Amino acid sequence: MRILTLALSSLLLSPNLLAQSFVNYESPQVHPIANSAGGTRLFVLNTPDNRLAIYSTIRPVQPVLLREVFVGLEPVSVRPRTAGEVWVVNYLSDSISVVSVDKGVVTATIRVKDEPTDVAFAGSKAFVSVSGSDEVRVFDTSSHKLLGTIPIFGDEPRNLVVSADAKTVWVVVHRSGNDTTILETAVAPAPPKPTNRKLRDAPQSGLIIDSEDPTWTSKHSVVLPDYDLVEIDVATMKIRKNYAAVGTINSGAALRPGTNEIWIANTDARNLVRFVTKVRGHALDNRVTRVTTSGSGSVTPFDLNPSINYGVLPNSTALSSALAQPKDVVWDAAGKTMFVAAFGTDRIGIVDPTGKVTGFIEVGNTAGTKVDSRNKRGPRGLALHSSGVLYVLNRLSNSISAIDTSTKKVLWELGLFDPTPSKTKQGRGFLYDAKLSGNATFSCGSCHVDGDTDGLAWDLGDPGGDMFETRSGPTKISLHPMKGPMLTQTLKGLKNTGPFHWRGDKPKLQDFNEVFDALMGKTELATADMDDFAAFMETILFPPNPNRTLSDKLATKSAMDGENLYTNVPFAQGIKCISCHVIPTGTNRFIIPGSILKAPQSMKTAQLRNIYKRTGFRKTSQGRKSGFGLTHDGEKRDSFDFLGLPVFNILSNNTAAKLMIQDFIEAFPTESAPAVGYQVTVNSANVNSSSVIADVGLLQIRAEAGDIDLIVKGQVDGRSRGMLYQIIAKHYLQDSALASPMTWAQISALIKTGGAEFTLTGVAPGTGKRSGIDRDADGVLDRDEGVELYGVGTKGCAGTPFLGTSSAPYIGNKLFSFVGRNAMSKSAGFLAVGLSPASFSLLGITVLVDITKPSTGIMSVFSDANGELALPLPIPNDIALVGLAVFNQIAWSDNCASQRVSATQGLKITITK
Repeated sequence: MRILTLALSSLLLSPNLLAQSFVNYESPQVHPIANSAGGTRLFVLNTPDNRLAIYSTIRPVQPVLLREVFVGLEPVSVRPRTAGEVWVVNYLSDSISVVSVDKGVVTATIRVKDEPTDVAFAGSKAFVSVSGSDEVRVFDTSSHKLLGTIPIFGDEPRNLVVSADAKTVWVVVHRSGNDTTILETAVAPAPPKPTNRKLRDAPQSGLIIDSEDPTWTSKHSVVLPDYDLVEIDVATMKIRKNYAAVGTINSGAALRPGTNEIWIANTDARNLVRFVTKVRGHALDNRVTRVTTSGSGSVTPFDLNPSINYGVLPNSTALSSALAQPKDVVWDAAGKTMFVAAFGTDRIGIVDPTGKVTGFIEVGNTAGTKVDSRNKRGPRGLALHSSGVLYVLNRLSNSISAIDTSTKKVLWELGLFDPTPSKTKQGRGFLYDAKLSGNATFSCGSCHVDGDTDGLAWDLGDPGGDMFETRSGPTKISLHPMKGPMLTQTLKGLKNTGPFHWRGDKPKLQDFNEVFDALMGKTELATADMDDFAAFMETILFPPNPNRTLSDKLATKSAMDGENLYTNVPFAQGIKCISCHVIPTGTNRFIIPGSILKAPQSMKTAQLRNIYKRTGFRKTSQGRKSGFGLTHDGEKRDSFDFLGLPVFNILSNNTAAKLMIQDFIEAFPTESAPAVGYQVTVNSANVNSSSVIADVGLLQIRAEAGDIDLIVKGQVDGRSRGMLYQIIAKHYLQDSALASPMTWAQISALIKTGGAEFTLTGVAPGTGKRSGIDRDADGVLDRDEGVELYGVGTKGCAGTPFLGTSSAPYIGNKLFSFVGRNAMSKSAGFLAVGLSPASFSLLGITVLVDITKPSTGIMSVFSDANGELALPLPIPNDIALVGLAVFNQIAWSDNCASQRVSATQGLKITITK
């Protein structure tokens, strides 16, 4: 016992990992950490490892890991429904995982639609925000049946808030815009004269305007309601009210206790300001906005950095105190103090009810002006315990920090198991670190939100710049520094698509280094840092396109006809759509001269894999969700409109053909097959269901087609199991080298007995072994990682007690703990820890540890109100411990046992590397 309880200070933050198969989608965490209603459990999402971690917080300052549950791919929100059940929202799996807290297993999978982001409970209804289809879906919390769908007129509804009386649900629209739009090139005024007298006049371009500016309303027809917060009546499931002008990019939200105020973390873009020299160091404002929901309502924003002098660059005072990229907010129970997660500057802001920032708490190792992008934390989610401990989920370091809110000090930081490869981790911080700007108020990720886009156009031209050249093959193309409005492009799918940017003016990603000076107002990155940043950007993939079938086919005849037109039918001089927009990326990477495009400037052929996400500029009876559409400046409302350009010759006037090609383009394939993330949970109640049988068959077929790896995660008789489908043998490898492979017929038979329940998940090709049967990718399968059960326990009031571990017993495992369950509530017991096993009867139980040996330790333990034990025993990072075998068993006082004593089975742990 003394060996196993050495000081925490000797431990590593997380285990060293071997190279692993991993796919990076850079999914947006929305509500990744939560306390249970009673404050005895902490729920934490491990997004890169696709797991929910459940901690005991009986002692809030020392959470103990109880168990981890594989949920869906890219979990982004977790919400407790009852004391024994939590729901996890899986962004990539398009699903909700219903998790039993006590059993530690997914009991049901609810299919939603594309990219769900949050869930909130009001009575017997569960409201789920679905960002990919701009709607809220409502489910019955017991039957899981769909009760209704509520369309949201906004781009990507995300965070949800429920009123204290559970009669109202509020929906935060994430990418709501700021009422700006594009005045088309044909009607826009000529650009101003360059300040560099050597420059010729700038090419004609559109103009970014406020859609309600009376100067321009006669020249456009764009109507932008700009709904940022949507109020829903729980009883009727109807929208009651909309609130505008909260912010441009809206994130976490919270109801201030005892009031009708919703407070929302947001950033507000300054894209109406023209030219890079004018926005240098001040591209946006970081804010919290108070929405008072009574009466007609009111919206009041508060700047989180009101004292910054944006005219000073670099600004050391600002670097030492700025709060950038606010992502989450939480109020204390009294409603007197709000905490704000400043993702970009590794700080937790402290705000009073008047919106005044009264202080901040540093998270991580970058206090003051210090910058350490490679080890950035990135606070993303907050959960405030009733004891005053604030738990912080750090997205970039994949860790939890605990803060004492009375002393404003970080108590500790605990690393989660992280399979993210070093290449991804080393470069990721450079995207999000606001301290790389001159006053620490924004980063590249402020506009390229979560590696994607803010949905806006910016005019970052330079009237004082010089003409420069780029190449398209052997052809030199001259470019003007006054380029006009350009949409923020996604960072997904960049690999093998250079040159970059709309005009192809950046031959490689490293050429964007100049932005850290020219736009952000500081200095360029060191070469090694920029190389790592570029390498990271190339890891981000597009998610599956939801407009394709699970078999990765086109879903409609119109799209199929469109594919034929796109691929085979020329529209001018033998040129086809596919000639420039080649499959699979949608770009041939050439820069097409303006003379050919019949446009003022030359443009690179744009990729097409995210067109299905960019339909918000379409005109509807309510107006438009977004102020910008397609092409470099967002002038075209959709692909149909784009295909009407004169360059498309005979196609431009063929309405039927344009509609069909548009249907194909909006179902354009991505790097991820549609079956990636697809799930089905199978138990004794549905194992014979025709739909379940069909889903299992479909997943196996897609695995055999190479679209996915197919894994199975769940439990057998309360013990965790994992499997991996083998496409040649058509059976499932188990997570132990000692266990024989199983066919689906054998698995089904096991499920029918009622002792097993499993969830099948399609994961990205190459990631199945790590995800399914070898979590740390060390070649030792999960069930062979030093934990072995032996002997038989003795039954008591709550069944047969069970003794397990929170995780594998490897050296340096800071999360290791003994976990006991099925004891009586608040029962006393004894834990025996020895170096030898045994098997003899005593007090009606079978003793499985040799308690006669001097080396055996006996210690008293107590179960909690749930009949569980959580005993932390972190393992030092000491190579001398490798191979040490320890035998363990707990005996509990138990009124239902024959001699009032029940016992667990034996547990042998062997410490590994």
